Amino acid sequence: MSEESNKKIEEPEQSQKVVEKHYIEVNPSAKIKFINGLVGGLGWGIGITVGTALFIWIITFIISRVDIVPIFGQFLSDVIKSSQDNLKTR
Repeated sequence: MSEESNKKIEEPEQSQKVVEKHYIEVNPSAKIKFINGLVGGLGWGIGITVGTALFIWIITFIISRVDIVPIFGQFLSDVIKSSQDNLKTR
């Protein structure tokens, strides 16, 4: 019975070593660091580009479905008239 209890105690230590060995990369070469950085940077750049394009497309789609353009256009017209009136008085 004592052998079984010793095995149970040793098993977590062994599994922890396997996990550490799997996740800890010991002293990778400069070439591997460069390739990992390059692939990570490309992935990040492509992800940001696709995400931004998707976000802009969704916002554009929503705005095209809502009739906000006439309201926004009227607001801009009022701002332009006000600024032109201020320029004439100076």
